Amino acid sequence: MVYILGAVIIVLIGWIVLIKKQLRTTTAQIRDIAKRNGSNELLTMDVASVEIKQLLLAVNELLQEKSKTERRFHTLNKELRETIENVSHDLRTPLTSLSGYLQLMERDTMTTEERHKYSQIIKNKIQILTELVENFFVLSKLSNDEGQLNPEVVQISEFLTEVATSYYEDFSKKEMIPELAIEPDIITLVDRRVLQRIIDNFISNMLKHGEAPMKIALSRENGKPTMTFENRASNLTEEDVPRLIERFYTADRVRSGNSTGLGLAIIDLLAKRSDATFDVAYKDKMLTFTITFKQ
Repeated sequence: MVYILGAVIIVLIGWIVLIKKQLRTTTAQIRDIAKRNGSNELLTMDVASVEIKQLLLAVNELLQEKSKTERRFHTLNKELRETIENVSHDLRTPLTSLSGYLQLMERDTMTTEERHKYSQIIKNKIQILTELVENFFVLSKLSNDEGQLNPEVVQISEFLTEVATSYYEDFSKKEMIPELAIEPDIITLVDRRVLQRIIDNFISNMLKHGEAPMKIALSRENGKPTMTFENRASNLTEEDVPRLIERFYTADRVRSGNSTGLGLAIIDLLAKRSDATFDVAYKDKMLTFTITFKQ
């Protein structure tokens, strides 16, 4: 009996020594992993104890979450740096232009006609700056899921017709009147302000970057209200199209000098928050943006 008891004690002591060794090894591993940012290393497990294995599994889950958080932080940090750089660039360009035209207007030799011309240019640049700041503000709020949406039943056929026709003068100045193909009596559940901004941004994009022919349409596709905005875009390439909704996409052939590339990114965020889908298609030099509402 004494021998059996002694053997049990020896086994227990050996078990305790093994567990302590494993705990020391595990502690060293945790400290080493904690010091290395971006490490995907997990704890190894070679102990028979079910309880300790469960503990190590739980720690490994925490380490995996830590790794994901670190990767997400680095991604967001990179995006923040790029956003600051792009915002600075997009604000600096019209500001530099404003400064130049203001200096020109200070000349005593300037005629009344020249002064009027430069004054109009300055007004346009101020408008561009106003749009820039507004877009930055809206994009910031949308990115942080701020702002409560208030969906309501909207007669989208009438709404789209009214907004589109309000831009008639702008299209006339560009000598490119879009075709309107709007089916009557189509309704949808959407925040009226969101719908207004989506349509405004699409039309603004057509005016800034589009070429004739143009078409604004509304119909029901598979029972769902679907808006399409179509125009010729001869300067685009197939590689540009998937990137059009990226923030600050800076391809010169896609953007003019006074565009931030934010309008379509805002539409994408507004569509997602409204449970709508936003698609882009490009065929035979014709660019088509499509918004499909859920109901």
